Amino acid sequence: MAESQLAANRFEESSLRLRGVPVLVYHGLAEREMVNVPLRERKYWLQNGQFKEHLDHLHNLGFQVRRLEELWRQGAALLRQPSRAVITFDDGLSSAYQIAYPLLREAGMEADFFVNPATIGRPGFLTWAQMAEMQRGGMSFQSHSYDHVYLTWLAKGPLEQQLRRSKQTLEDRLGQQVDFLSVPFGELNERVVQVARQEGYLAVCSSWSWPARPGSSVVSRVGIDRHTTLREFIRLLTGSPGTYLIRAAKGCLKFLPKRLVLRLRPSPPPLGYRTSLEEK
Repeated sequence: MAESQLAANRFEESSLRLRGVPVLVYHGLAEREMVNVPLRERKYWLQNGQFKEHLDHLHNLGFQVRRLEELWRQGAALLRQPSRAVITFDDGLSSAYQIAYPLLREAGMEADFFVNPATIGRPGFLTWAQMAEMQRGGMSFQSHSYDHVYLTWLAKGPLEQQLRRSKQTLEDRLGQQVDFLSVPFGELNERVVQVARQEGYLAVCSSWSWPARPGSSVVSRVGIDRHTTLREFIRLLTGSPGTYLIRAAKGCLKFLPKRLVLRLRPSPPPLGYRTSLEEK
């Protein structure tokens, strides 16, 4: 811990430290081996001990964990308070209630959970009763669209339905305002942001790994997965330029070729494109 504290202090004092707030994004948590998790998804699942270790380091390094609403509304004032972080979870998996929620409560921290109303109550996902209990315990629920689909593939009408119905359903069932949207699969473009703002969202959360700028219409988030080492985690918290630049370079290598291929030769909608809204 002494080594990590020295590293944090060094970045805290450095003029090269990136400005912004680390908004961490997690997905699934597991207590044992992930035998029931599809291979393609295991990268995004952490053991519960790894998540607890992250919470311990947030506490020991003096970080105050805040919810997205506070980050967004405080704006530039929050940048003058460097030891701030936000914890988010995508997909509304049942491990959010079974594992994440008790650990967050034990640590005295809150988080924002992005859910798809269409999956609530299905096996492996949160139930409305669990979400209500978590909300009473200080957690917040936000939109991950109505279905877990590629929003950039949708025409304007279906896109509006996805965002509108998700927001309305969550607000009606939980009695809490929904202000933020996290896009499934990290697929985001300007049109999705425009429609989200039109539908009453304050901001859209992306998967671009960079410190978030409070008050922005797009909130960058730092993806945390099972391969994120503790050293890298601390460097992400403390705004290490080198760590973020490496991540940005990797992100460009994955993103730009994909965009170019789609522009030159549009492919058919991906699996899961048809939504439950269209099927009704």
